[in-house]
Amino acid sequence: MDGRRRRVGSPDLSYGDSVGIARNRSVILRTIHGYYKEALDALPLEDMPELSPWLLDAGVCFGFADPVTNIVANTLCFLSENYGEADHEGATADILRLLPDKNGEPEPDGTKKRKWKAKEAAMSREEVLSKIGAGNTPSSQSQEARTIAERSLDGLVMFLTSYFCYLPSWDALRYLCLAKADLLVAVRLIEIDRCYDKEDGFCIGSYAAKTALKYAALSARQPNASDFYSISLASRLKLITQAVLADQLSAEKIRWLSRMLKKTTYKLEDLDNPMLVADERVHSCCHSNAIGEKVPGGLTISLRSVLLDRIHSHYLKAISHIPTQDVRFCYHRGLVNAGFCYGPLDPVANIIVNTIWYDTTFPALENLEVDMICTSTFVRVESRSLSGLINHLLTCIPEISEHEAMVYLLKNNLEVKRAIQMARSEGCDISDSDITAYKVAAIGSFHPEVEAYIVFVTQHLPSVQSTVKSLLKLPNTLSSSDVHQISTLLCPSNCNPAKPLKANLEMVDELSSDALEMFGWFKEDFIFQQNFLRKKIETALKNKVLSFMFFLVCCDELGLPLFSLLYIATIFVPS
Repeated sequence: MDGRRRRVGSPDLSYGDSVGIARNRSVILRTIHGYYKEALDALPLEDMPELSPWLLDAGVCFGFADPVTNIVANTLCFLSENYGEADHEGATADILRLLPDKNGEPEPDGTKKRKWKAKEAAMSREEVLSKIGAGNTPSSQSQEARTIAERSLDGLVMFLTSYFCYLPSWDALRYLCLAKADLLVAVRLIEIDRCYDKEDGFCIGSYAAKTALKYAALSARQPNASDFYSISLASRLKLITQAVLADQLSAEKIRWLSRMLKKTTYKLEDLDNPMLVADERVHSCCHSNAIGEKVPGGLTISLRSVLLDRIHSHYLKAISHIPTQDVRFCYHRGLVNAGFCYGPLDPVANIIVNTIWYDTTFPALENLEVDMICTSTFVRVESRSLSGLINHLLTCIPEISEHEAMVYLLKNNLEVKRAIQMARSEGCDISDSDITAYKVAAIGSFHPEVEAYIVFVTQHLPSVQSTVKSLLKLPNTLSSSDVHQISTLLCPSNCNPAKPLKANLEMVDELSSDALEMFGWFKEDFIFQQNFLRKKIETALKNKVLSFMFFLVCCDELGLPLFSLLYIATIFVPS
Protein backbone atom coordinates (compact mmCIF):
# COMPACT_ATOMS: atom_id res chain seq x y z
CA MET A 1 0.00 0.00 0.00
CA ASP A 2 2.17 2.73 -1.29
CA GLY A 3 1.59 6.24 -0.12
CA ARG A 4 0.21 5.27 3.29
CA ARG A 5 2.29 7.91 5.09
CA ARG A 6 1.38 10.90 2.99
CA ARG A 7 2.25 14.43 3.99
CA VAL A 8 -0.63 16.61 5.09
CA GLY A 9 -0.96 20.20 6.21
CA SER A 10 0.68 21.38 9.40
CA PRO A 11 -1.57 21.90 12.42
CA ASP A 12 -3.01 25.34 12.88
CA LEU A 13 -1.61 26.88 16.06
CA SER A 14 -4.52 29.25 16.67
CA TYR A 15 -5.59 26.79 19.40
CA GLY A 16 -9.03 27.77 20.66
CA ASP A 17 -9.73 30.13 17.74
CA SER A 18 -12.68 28.96 15.65
CA VAL A 19 -10.79 29.45 12.38
CA GLY A 20 -7.85 27.36 13.63
CA ILE A 21 -10.21 24.63 14.88
CA ALA A 22 -12.03 24.52 11.53
CA ARG A 23 -8.75 24.30 9.62
CA ASN A 24 -7.43 21.49 11.82
CA ARG A 25 -10.66 19.54 11.39
CA SER A 26 -10.43 19.97 7.63
CA VAL A 27 -6.82 18.76 7.57
CA ILE A 28 -7.62 15.70 9.68
CA LEU A 29 -10.71 14.82 7.61
CA ARG A 30 -8.66 14.91 4.41
CA THR A 31 -6.14 12.56 6.01
CA ILE A 32 -8.92 10.23 7.20
CA HIS A 33 -10.43 10.27 3.72
CA GLY A 34 -7.10 9.01 2.37
CA TYR A 35 -7.15 6.12 4.85
CA TYR A 36 -10.61 5.11 3.67
CA LYS A 37 -9.41 5.12 0.07
CA GLU A 38 -6.60 2.73 1.05
CA ALA A 39 -9.03 0.52 2.95
CA LEU A 40 -11.41 0.38 -0.02
CA ASP A 41 -8.52 -0.56 -2.30
CA ALA A 42 -7.68 -3.44 0.03
CA LEU A 43 -11.22 -4.82 0.40
CA PRO A 44 -12.59 -7.25 -2.24
CA LEU A 45 -15.72 -5.24 -3.02
CA GLU A 46 -16.30 -7.05 -6.34
CA ASP A 47 -16.51 -10.43 -4.61
CA MET A 48 -18.15 -9.09 -1.45
CA PRO A 49 -20.22 -6.01 -2.38
CA GLU A 50 -21.97 -6.12 1.01
CA LEU A 51 -18.74 -4.81 2.59
CA SER A 52 -19.57 -1.29 1.34
CA PRO A 53 -22.59 -0.63 3.62
CA TRP A 54 -20.76 -2.29 6.52
CA LEU A 55 -17.91 0.15 6.09
CA LEU A 56 -20.26 3.14 5.87
CA ASP A 57 -22.09 2.02 9.01
CA ALA A 58 -19.32 0.77 11.29
CA GLY A 59 -15.87 1.19 9.70
CA VAL A 60 -14.48 3.92 11.97
CA CYS A 61 -10.74 4.52 11.79
CA PHE A 62 -9.98 4.57 15.52
CA GLY A 63 -8.78 1.61 17.55
CA PHE A 64 -5.53 0.07 18.73
CA ALA A 65 -3.99 -0.53 15.29
CA ASP A 66 -3.07 1.85 12.47
CA PRO A 67 -6.04 3.69 10.89
CA VAL A 68 -6.39 1.47 7.78
CA THR A 69 -6.30 -1.74 9.82
CA ASN A 70 -8.85 -0.24 12.22
CA ILE A 71 -11.20 0.56 9.32
CA VAL A 72 -10.98 -2.98 7.96
CA ALA A 73 -11.33 -4.62 11.39
CA ASN A 74 -14.31 -2.46 12.41
CA THR A 75 -15.95 -3.12 9.04
CA LEU A 76 -15.70 -6.89 9.49
CA CYS A 77 -17.38 -6.91 12.87
CA PHE A 78 -20.76 -7.76 11.23
CA LEU A 79 -19.46 -10.64 9.16
CA SER A 80 -21.26 -13.85 10.04
CA GLU A 81 -19.05 -16.65 11.33
CA ASN A 82 -20.57 -19.05 8.75
CA TYR A 83 -20.16 -16.63 5.89
CA GLY A 84 -19.75 -18.45 2.59
CA GLU A 85 -21.73 -21.51 3.66
CA ALA A 86 -24.79 -22.04 1.50
CA ASP A 87 -28.18 -22.03 3.12
CA HIS A 88 -31.79 -21.86 1.96
CA GLU A 89 -31.62 -18.11 1.31
CA GLY A 90 -27.96 -17.87 0.29
CA ALA A 91 -25.01 -16.62 2.28
CA THR A 92 -25.29 -13.06 1.07
CA ALA A 93 -28.87 -12.74 2.17
CA ASP A 94 -27.92 -14.09 5.60
CA ILE A 95 -25.28 -11.40 5.99
CA LEU A 96 -27.50 -8.61 4.71
CA ARG A 97 -29.98 -9.32 7.49
CA LEU A 98 -27.22 -8.51 9.98
CA LEU A 99 -26.67 -5.00 8.71
CA PRO A 100 -27.65 -2.38 11.32
CA ASP A 101 -30.29 0.27 10.85
CA LYS A 102 -29.73 3.92 11.71
CA ASN A 103 -30.20 3.18 15.40
CA GLY A 104 -27.59 0.43 15.44
CA GLU A 105 -30.11 -2.50 15.57
CA PRO A 106 -30.18 -5.34 13.02
CA GLU A 107 -33.02 -4.80 10.55
CA PRO A 108 -35.84 -7.36 10.35
CA ASP A 109 -36.31 -9.65 7.40
CA GLY A 110 -38.11 -8.12 4.46
CA THR A 111 -37.83 -8.30 0.73
CA LYS A 112 -37.75 -4.52 0.20
CA LYS A 113 -35.06 -3.88 2.81
CA ARG A 114 -32.90 -6.75 1.55
CA LYS A 115 -33.19 -5.43 -1.98
CA TRP A 116 -32.25 -1.91 -0.80
CA LYS A 117 -29.27 -3.22 1.12
CA ALA A 118 -28.19 -5.33 -1.84
CA LYS A 119 -28.35 -2.27 -4.06
CA GLU A 120 -26.30 -0.26 -1.56
CA ALA A 121 -23.79 -3.12 -1.31
CA ALA A 122 -23.26 -3.05 -5.06
CA MET A 123 -21.90 0.51 -5.01
CA SER A 124 -18.62 1.16 -6.74
CA ARG A 125 -15.52 2.27 -4.86
CA GLU A 126 -16.01 5.82 -6.17
CA GLU A 127 -19.60 5.92 -4.89
CA VAL A 128 -18.56 4.64 -1.47
CA LEU A 129 -15.73 7.16 -1.31
CA SER A 130 -18.12 10.00 -2.13
CA LYS A 131 -20.41 8.91 0.72
CA ILE A 132 -17.49 8.85 3.15
CA GLY A 133 -16.90 12.56 2.56
CA ALA A 134 -13.87 14.67 3.39
CA GLY A 135 -15.45 18.00 4.19
CA ASN A 136 -16.02 19.63 7.54
CA THR A 137 -19.46 19.13 9.05
CA PRO A 138 -21.31 22.33 10.05
CA SER A 139 -22.19 22.40 13.71
CA SER A 140 -25.85 22.77 12.80
CA GLN A 141 -25.94 19.47 10.85
CA SER A 142 -27.74 16.61 12.58
CA GLN A 143 -25.80 13.84 14.26
CA GLU A 144 -27.39 11.22 12.00
CA ALA A 145 -26.22 13.00 8.85
CA ARG A 146 -22.52 12.78 9.70
CA THR A 147 -20.35 10.71 7.39
CA ILE A 148 -18.21 7.85 8.65
CA ALA A 149 -15.11 10.06 8.35
CA GLU A 150 -16.69 12.76 10.52
CA ARG A 151 -17.89 10.18 13.04
CA SER A 152 -14.36 8.78 13.14
CA LEU A 153 -12.95 12.22 13.92
CA ASP A 154 -15.50 12.74 16.69
CA GLY A 155 -14.50 9.38 18.17
CA LEU A 156 -10.79 10.24 18.00
CA VAL A 157 -11.32 13.53 19.83
CA MET A 158 -13.58 11.90 22.41
CA PHE A 159 -11.01 9.20 23.16
CA LEU A 160 -8.18 11.69 23.74
CA THR A 161 -10.21 14.11 25.86
CA SER A 162 -11.66 11.22 27.91
CA TYR A 163 -8.34 9.48 28.51
CA PHE A 164 -6.20 12.55 29.24
CA CYS A 165 -7.31 14.87 32.00
CA TYR A 166 -7.47 18.59 31.21
CA LEU A 167 -6.99 18.06 27.45
CA PRO A 168 -9.28 20.50 25.58
CA SER A 169 -10.85 19.34 22.33
CA TRP A 170 -9.04 21.97 20.25
CA ASP A 171 -5.73 20.67 21.60
CA ALA A 172 -6.76 17.11 20.79
CA LEU A 173 -7.27 18.29 17.21
CA ARG A 174 -3.75 19.71 17.18
CA TYR A 175 -2.28 16.40 18.30
CA LEU A 176 -4.36 14.51 15.72
CA CYS A 177 -2.98 16.82 13.03
CA LEU A 178 0.56 16.06 14.15
CA ALA A 179 -0.20 12.33 14.33
CA LYS A 180 -2.02 12.22 10.97
CA ALA A 181 -5.20 10.96 12.63
CA ASP A 182 -3.43 7.92 14.11
CA LEU A 183 -4.91 7.51 17.60
CA LEU A 184 -2.03 5.79 19.39
CA VAL A 185 0.54 8.06 17.78
CA ALA A 186 -1.42 11.02 19.16
CA VAL A 187 -1.47 9.29 22.57
CA ARG A 188 2.30 8.88 22.43
CA LEU A 189 2.86 12.54 21.50
CA ILE A 190 0.74 13.69 24.45
CA GLU A 191 2.68 11.37 26.77
CA ILE A 192 5.94 12.89 25.49
CA ASP A 193 4.69 16.44 26.03
CA ARG A 194 3.42 15.59 29.50
CA CYS A 195 6.63 13.74 30.44
CA TYR A 196 4.90 10.50 31.42
CA ASP A 197 7.03 7.92 33.19
CA LYS A 198 7.14 4.40 31.79
CA GLU A 199 4.85 3.09 34.53
CA ASP A 200 2.30 5.81 33.72
CA GLY A 201 2.25 5.02 30.01
CA PHE A 202 -0.78 3.93 28.01
CA CYS A 203 -2.05 0.41 28.70
CA ILE A 204 -4.87 -1.06 26.63
CA GLY A 205 -5.98 -3.28 29.51
CA SER A 206 -6.52 -0.35 31.87
CA TYR A 207 -9.97 0.73 32.92
CA ALA A 208 -9.24 4.26 31.66
CA ALA A 209 -8.34 3.01 28.16
CA LYS A 210 -11.39 0.74 27.89
CA THR A 211 -13.70 3.47 29.16
CA ALA A 212 -12.26 6.05 26.75
CA LEU A 213 -12.71 3.58 23.88
CA LYS A 214 -16.34 3.01 24.82
CA TYR A 215 -16.98 6.77 24.96
CA ALA A 216 -15.32 7.13 21.56
CA ALA A 217 -17.56 4.43 20.08
CA LEU A 218 -20.66 6.08 21.55
CA SER A 219 -19.59 9.49 20.28
CA ALA A 220 -19.13 8.05 16.79
CA ARG A 221 -22.56 6.37 17.02
CA GLN A 222 -20.89 3.02 16.46
CA PRO A 223 -23.58 0.33 16.02
CA ASN A 224 -21.65 -2.10 18.26
CA ALA A 225 -20.48 0.42 20.85
CA SER A 226 -21.02 -2.00 23.73
CA ASP A 227 -19.04 -4.76 22.01
CA PHE A 228 -16.22 -2.91 20.29
CA TYR A 229 -13.59 -5.17 18.75
CA SER A 230 -10.41 -3.21 19.35
CA ILE A 231 -9.35 -5.24 22.41
CA SER A 232 -9.78 -8.43 20.39
CA LEU A 233 -7.82 -6.79 17.58
CA ALA A 234 -5.04 -5.87 20.01
CA SER A 235 -4.72 -9.50 21.10
CA ARG A 236 -3.55 -10.39 17.58
CA LEU A 237 -2.35 -6.98 16.47
CA LYS A 238 0.78 -7.87 14.53
CA LEU A 239 -0.79 -10.84 12.77
CA ILE A 240 -3.91 -8.96 11.67
CA THR A 241 -2.01 -5.79 10.71
CA GLN A 242 0.41 -7.76 8.53
CA ALA A 243 -2.50 -9.50 6.82
CA VAL A 244 -4.32 -6.22 6.10
CA LEU A 245 -1.28 -4.35 4.85
CA ALA A 246 0.26 -7.16 2.81
CA ASP A 247 -1.87 -6.98 -0.32
CA GLN A 248 -5.46 -6.78 -1.49
CA LEU A 249 -7.59 -9.01 0.67
CA SER A 250 -9.36 -12.04 -0.78
CA ALA A 251 -12.79 -13.23 0.31
CA GLU A 252 -11.14 -16.17 2.03
CA LYS A 253 -8.78 -13.91 3.96
CA ILE A 254 -11.72 -11.68 4.93
CA ARG A 255 -13.46 -14.69 6.48
CA TRP A 256 -10.26 -15.66 8.30
CA LEU A 257 -9.83 -12.12 9.68
CA SER A 258 -13.43 -12.09 10.87
CA ARG A 259 -12.93 -15.35 12.75
CA MET A 260 -9.75 -14.02 14.35
CA LEU A 261 -11.52 -10.85 15.51
CA LYS A 262 -14.37 -12.82 17.05
CA LYS A 263 -12.05 -14.91 19.25
CA THR A 264 -12.45 -13.17 22.60
CA THR A 265 -10.54 -15.59 24.83
CA TYR A 266 -7.23 -13.92 25.63
CA LYS A 267 -5.13 -12.91 28.57
CA LEU A 268 -3.79 -9.39 29.07
CA GLU A 269 -0.24 -10.69 29.33
CA ASP A 270 -0.64 -12.30 25.89
CA LEU A 271 -1.67 -9.07 24.16
CA ASP A 272 0.59 -7.49 21.60
CA ASN A 273 1.68 -4.13 22.96
CA PRO A 274 0.20 -1.64 20.49
CA MET A 275 2.35 1.21 21.85
CA LEU A 276 5.51 -0.56 20.68
CA VAL A 277 4.09 -0.62 17.16
CA ALA A 278 2.83 2.94 17.56
CA ASP A 279 6.32 4.11 18.54
CA GLU A 280 7.54 2.88 15.18
CA ARG A 281 4.82 4.91 13.47
CA VAL A 282 5.64 8.05 15.48
CA HIS A 283 8.73 8.73 13.38
CA SER A 284 7.30 7.60 10.05
CA CYS A 285 3.85 9.09 10.44
CA CYS A 286 4.30 12.43 12.20
CA HIS A 287 5.46 15.78 10.92
CA SER A 288 9.18 16.24 11.21
CA ASN A 289 8.74 18.82 13.97
CA ALA A 290 6.28 16.76 16.02
CA ILE A 291 8.90 14.88 18.02
CA GLY A 292 10.49 17.01 20.67
CA GLU A 293 8.22 19.95 19.84
CA LYS A 294 7.95 22.44 22.68
CA VAL A 295 4.60 22.47 24.39
CA PRO A 296 2.85 25.48 22.79
CA GLY A 297 2.13 28.52 24.93
CA GLY A 298 -1.60 28.24 24.26
CA LEU A 299 -1.71 25.17 26.49
CA THR A 300 -0.83 26.94 29.75
CA ILE A 301 -4.13 26.20 31.51
CA SER A 302 -3.98 22.51 30.65
CA LEU A 303 -0.31 22.30 31.66
CA ARG A 304 -0.98 24.01 34.99
CA SER A 305 -3.68 21.45 35.76
CA VAL A 306 -1.29 18.59 34.97
CA LEU A 307 1.31 20.10 37.32
CA LEU A 308 -1.26 20.52 40.10
CA ASP A 309 -2.13 16.83 39.78
CA ARG A 310 1.53 15.93 40.25
CA ILE A 311 1.82 18.27 43.22
CA HIS A 312 -1.25 16.61 44.72
CA SER A 313 0.42 13.21 44.47
CA HIS A 314 3.50 14.63 46.24
CA TYR A 315 1.33 15.88 49.10
CA LEU A 316 -0.33 12.51 49.48
CA LYS A 317 3.08 10.85 49.65
CA ALA A 318 4.33 13.41 52.18
CA ILE A 319 1.31 12.89 54.44
CA SER A 320 1.70 9.12 54.23
CA HIS A 321 5.32 9.40 55.48
CA ILE A 322 4.37 11.27 58.68
CA PRO A 323 2.88 9.14 61.48
CA THR A 324 -0.90 9.42 61.44
CA GLN A 325 -1.20 10.46 65.08
CA ASP A 326 1.40 13.19 64.60
CA VAL A 327 -0.59 14.61 61.70
CA ARG A 328 -3.87 14.47 63.61
CA PHE A 329 -2.59 16.04 66.82
CA CYS A 330 0.11 18.40 65.63
CA TYR A 331 1.27 18.87 62.06
CA HIS A 332 -2.03 19.39 60.22
CA ARG A 333 -1.82 23.13 60.80
CA GLY A 334 1.78 23.45 59.58
CA LEU A 335 0.92 21.42 56.47
CA VAL A 336 -1.87 23.67 55.24
CA ASN A 337 -0.24 26.95 56.28
CA ALA A 338 3.37 26.54 55.20
CA GLY A 339 3.97 22.98 54.01
CA PHE A 340 5.00 24.08 50.52
CA CYS A 341 6.86 21.77 48.15
CA TYR A 342 9.65 24.22 47.18
CA GLY A 343 13.01 24.23 48.94
CA PRO A 344 16.49 22.68 48.56
CA LEU A 345 15.28 19.05 48.76
CA ASP A 346 12.93 17.01 46.58
CA PRO A 347 9.23 18.04 46.68
CA VAL A 348 8.08 15.37 49.16
CA ALA A 349 10.97 16.06 51.55
CA ASN A 350 10.38 19.81 51.22
CA ILE A 351 6.74 19.40 52.24
CA ILE A 352 7.71 17.39 55.32
CA VAL A 353 10.55 19.70 56.36
CA ASN A 354 8.57 22.90 55.79
CA THR A 355 5.61 21.47 57.73
CA ILE A 356 7.67 20.38 60.74
CA TRP A 357 9.69 23.62 60.78
CA TYR A 358 6.62 25.85 60.74
CA ASP A 359 4.81 23.93 63.47
CA THR A 360 7.95 23.84 65.61
CA THR A 361 8.80 27.50 65.12
CA PHE A 362 5.26 28.91 65.29
CA PRO A 363 3.26 26.52 67.49
CA ALA A 364 -0.50 26.89 67.75
CA LEU A 365 -1.95 28.53 70.84
CA GLU A 366 -4.41 25.68 71.24
CA ASN A 367 -4.02 22.09 70.08
CA LEU A 368 -6.83 20.64 68.00
CA GLU A 369 -7.18 16.99 67.03
CA VAL A 370 -8.70 16.57 63.57
CA ASP A 371 -9.71 13.63 61.38
CA MET A 372 -10.33 15.33 58.05
CA ILE A 373 -8.75 17.41 55.38
CA CYS A 374 -10.52 20.38 53.88
CA THR A 375 -10.77 20.05 50.13
CA SER A 376 -10.54 23.76 49.40
CA THR A 377 -7.64 24.22 51.84
CA PHE A 378 -5.73 21.33 50.32
CA VAL A 379 -6.27 22.73 46.81
CA ARG A 380 -5.17 26.16 48.03
CA VAL A 381 -1.84 25.01 49.47
CA GLU A 382 -1.12 23.00 46.30
CA SER A 383 -1.89 25.97 44.06
CA ARG A 384 0.29 28.24 46.20
CA SER A 385 3.10 25.69 46.06
CA LEU A 386 2.98 25.77 42.27
CA SER A 387 3.05 29.57 42.28
CA GLY A 388 6.09 29.47 44.55
CA LEU A 389 7.88 26.98 42.28
CA ILE A 390 7.18 29.05 39.16
CA ASN A 391 8.30 32.30 40.82
CA HIS A 392 11.47 30.63 42.09
CA LEU A 393 12.34 29.38 38.61
CA LEU A 394 11.52 32.69 36.91
CA THR A 395 13.81 34.48 39.36
CA CYS A 396 16.67 32.08 38.69
CA ILE A 397 16.09 32.03 34.90
CA PRO A 398 14.84 35.55 34.03
CA GLU A 399 14.76 35.03 30.26
CA ILE A 400 12.07 32.33 30.22
CA SER A 401 8.30 32.80 30.26
CA GLU A 402 5.89 31.45 32.87
CA HIS A 403 4.82 28.73 30.49
CA GLU A 404 8.41 27.71 29.81
CA ALA A 405 9.00 27.57 33.57
CA MET A 406 6.09 25.13 33.88
CA VAL A 407 7.53 23.00 31.07
CA TYR A 408 10.87 22.82 32.92
CA LEU A 409 9.05 21.82 36.12
CA LEU A 410 7.07 19.16 34.27
CA LYS A 411 10.18 17.68 32.69
CA ASN A 412 12.00 17.58 36.03
CA ASN A 413 9.21 16.32 38.28
CA LEU A 414 8.88 19.69 40.06
CA GLU A 415 12.50 19.71 41.24
CA VAL A 416 13.80 23.25 40.82
CA LYS A 417 17.48 22.31 41.01
CA ARG A 418 17.18 19.83 38.18
CA ALA A 419 15.13 22.34 36.15
CA ILE A 420 17.85 24.96 36.59
CA GLN A 421 20.53 22.48 35.53
CA MET A 422 18.55 21.64 32.40
CA ALA A 423 18.10 25.31 31.54
CA ARG A 424 21.82 25.93 32.06
CA SER A 425 22.68 23.03 29.75
CA GLU A 426 20.42 24.59 27.12
CA GLY A 427 22.32 27.87 27.28
CA CYS A 428 20.09 29.94 29.57
CA ASP A 429 21.65 32.55 31.85
CA ILE A 430 21.17 31.60 35.51
CA SER A 431 20.92 33.94 38.49
CA ASP A 432 22.61 32.54 41.61
CA SER A 433 20.79 34.62 44.24
CA ASP A 434 19.13 32.00 46.46
CA ILE A 435 17.89 34.60 48.95
CA THR A 436 16.05 36.56 46.26
CA ALA A 437 14.65 33.39 44.67
CA TYR A 438 13.30 32.00 47.95
CA LYS A 439 11.88 35.39 48.93
CA VAL A 440 10.00 35.68 45.64
CA ALA A 441 8.77 32.10 46.02
CA ALA A 442 7.57 32.71 49.58
CA ILE A 443 5.80 35.94 48.64
CA GLY A 444 4.22 34.30 45.56
CA SER A 445 2.88 31.47 47.68
CA PHE A 446 1.58 33.79 50.44
CA HIS A 447 3.86 32.26 53.04
CA PRO A 448 2.70 33.41 56.51
CA GLU A 449 6.30 34.04 57.70
CA VAL A 450 8.39 35.14 54.73
CA GLU A 451 11.41 36.58 56.55
CA ALA A 452 11.66 33.70 59.02
CA TYR A 453 11.46 31.20 56.18
CA ILE A 454 14.26 32.90 54.23
CA VAL A 455 16.54 32.77 57.29
CA PHE A 456 15.66 29.13 57.81
CA VAL A 457 16.06 27.90 54.23
CA THR A 458 19.21 29.87 53.36
CA GLN A 459 21.12 29.85 56.67
CA HIS A 460 20.02 27.12 59.05
CA LEU A 461 18.74 24.28 56.87
CA PRO A 462 22.01 23.96 54.82
CA SER A 463 23.93 23.30 58.05
CA VAL A 464 21.68 20.37 59.05
CA GLN A 465 20.50 19.26 55.62
CA SER A 466 22.56 16.05 55.42
CA THR A 467 21.37 14.92 58.86
CA VAL A 468 17.75 15.74 58.05
CA LYS A 469 17.96 13.80 54.78
CA SER A 470 19.33 10.75 56.58
CA LEU A 471 16.47 10.90 59.08
CA LEU A 472 13.82 11.27 56.37
CA LYS A 473 14.86 7.90 54.88
CA LEU A 474 12.18 8.12 52.22
CA PRO A 475 10.24 6.25 50.90
CA ASN A 476 9.87 4.63 54.34
CA THR A 477 7.37 6.03 56.83
CA LEU A 478 8.90 8.11 59.60
CA SER A 479 8.52 7.10 63.22
CA SER A 480 7.46 9.58 65.88
CA SER A 481 11.03 9.61 67.20
CA ASP A 482 12.32 10.46 63.71
CA VAL A 483 9.89 13.36 63.52
CA HIS A 484 10.97 14.53 66.97
CA GLN A 485 14.65 14.46 65.99
CA ILE A 486 13.94 16.44 62.82
CA SER A 487 11.89 18.90 64.85
CA THR A 488 14.81 19.33 67.27
CA LEU A 489 17.23 19.98 64.42
CA LEU A 490 14.89 22.59 62.96
CA CYS A 491 13.91 24.20 66.27
CA PRO A 492 13.78 28.02 66.44
CA SER A 493 16.66 28.30 68.90
CA ASN A 494 18.98 27.19 66.12
CA CYS A 495 17.70 29.37 63.30
CA ASN A 496 16.82 32.68 65.03
CA PRO A 497 13.34 33.13 63.55
CA ALA A 498 11.04 36.08 63.61
CA LYS A 499 8.73 36.70 66.54
CA PRO A 500 6.73 33.65 67.59
CA LEU A 501 3.12 33.32 66.58
CA LYS A 502 1.78 34.46 69.96
CA ALA A 503 3.75 37.71 69.75
CA ASN A 504 2.45 38.29 66.23
CA LEU A 505 -1.12 37.66 67.25
CA GLU A 506 -0.80 40.20 70.08
CA MET A 507 -0.32 42.92 67.45
CA VAL A 508 -3.61 42.00 65.74
CA ASP A 509 -6.67 44.04 66.64
CA GLU A 510 -9.07 42.29 68.98
CA LEU A 511 -11.80 40.40 67.12
CA SER A 512 -15.35 41.65 67.43
CA SER A 513 -17.98 39.57 69.20
CA ASP A 514 -19.59 38.78 65.83
CA ALA A 515 -16.28 37.48 64.45
CA LEU A 516 -15.66 35.36 67.55
CA GLU A 517 -19.17 33.96 67.29
CA MET A 518 -18.64 33.15 63.61
CA PHE A 519 -15.35 31.29 64.27
CA GLY A 520 -16.97 29.45 67.16
CA TRP A 521 -19.73 28.33 64.82
CA PHE A 522 -17.15 27.15 62.27
CA LYS A 523 -15.46 25.04 64.92
CA GLU A 524 -18.68 23.50 66.22
CA ASP A 525 -19.92 22.73 62.73
CA PHE A 526 -16.56 21.23 61.76
CA ILE A 527 -16.55 18.89 64.76
CA PHE A 528 -20.15 17.86 64.09
CA GLN A 529 -19.44 17.14 60.40
CA GLN A 530 -16.23 15.30 61.30
CA ASN A 531 -17.95 13.02 63.83
CA PHE A 532 -20.90 12.38 61.54
CA LEU A 533 -18.78 11.48 58.52
CA ARG A 534 -16.36 9.37 60.51
CA LYS A 535 -19.16 7.25 61.96
CA LYS A 536 -20.66 6.76 58.50
CA ILE A 537 -17.35 5.67 56.99
CA GLU A 538 -16.46 3.36 59.88
CA THR A 539 -19.87 1.70 59.61
CA ALA A 540 -19.57 1.26 55.85
CA LEU A 541 -16.07 -0.18 56.09
CA LYS A 542 -16.60 -2.43 59.09
CA ASN A 543 -14.95 -5.84 58.55
CA LYS A 544 -13.79 -4.73 55.09
CA VAL A 545 -10.75 -2.62 55.91
CA LEU A 546 -7.19 -3.77 56.40
CA SER A 547 -5.87 -0.38 57.38
CA PHE A 548 -8.09 2.62 58.03
CA MET A 549 -6.28 5.93 58.30
CA PHE A 550 -7.67 9.45 58.34
CA PHE A 551 -5.53 12.16 56.78
CA LEU A 552 -6.61 15.12 58.31
CA VAL A 553 -6.89 18.79 58.27
CA CYS A 554 -9.06 21.77 57.91
CA CYS A 555 -7.68 25.05 59.22
CA ASP A 556 -7.16 28.65 58.24
CA GLU A 557 -4.10 30.79 58.96
CA LEU A 558 -5.13 31.29 62.61
CA GLY A 559 -5.48 27.56 63.20
CA LEU A 560 -9.29 27.77 63.23
CA PRO A 561 -11.08 24.93 61.44
CA LEU A 562 -13.25 25.18 58.37
CA PHE A 563 -15.80 22.56 57.41
CA SER A 564 -15.36 21.30 53.83
CA LEU A 565 -14.53 17.61 54.08
CA LEU A 566 -12.40 15.03 52.33
CA TYR A 567 -11.26 11.61 53.49
CA ILE A 568 -8.36 9.92 51.75
CA ALA A 569 -6.18 6.79 51.96
CA THR A 570 -8.53 3.94 52.78
CA ILE A 571 -7.32 0.44 51.87
CA PHE A 572 -10.00 -2.11 50.92
CA VAL A 573 -9.76 -5.88 51.07
CA PRO A 574 -12.29 -8.43 49.77
CA SER A 575 -15.03 -9.43 52.17
